[in-house]
Amino acid sequence: MLHSKTLFRLHEWLADRVSFIQYPKPRAYPVGAPTWTLARRWRNRPPMPWPVAVIPPPLMLFVPGGVYLAIAYIAFLFIYCRHPR
Repeated sequence: MLHSKTLFRLHEWLADRVSFIQYPKPRAYPVGAPTWTLARRWRNRPPMPWPVAVIPPPLMLFVPGGVYLAIAYIAFLFIYCRHPR
């Protein structure tokens, strides 16, 4: 996978040359902030492997009170797998 800075530059280059591609939003990071804040780590999170997403909810149904855990896990999957941009 390409680094986010490379993707940004590629998007800029394409916007210069192709008429229907819009320029990307400017990326502004605070100068004094640490490089890996929690919000930035969440934006750049890796994709979740499919076994980690598929296997736990059915297994949680065998645990007492696991129905609520399974529902919470599925809600977490919707949040985690949402596109970060």
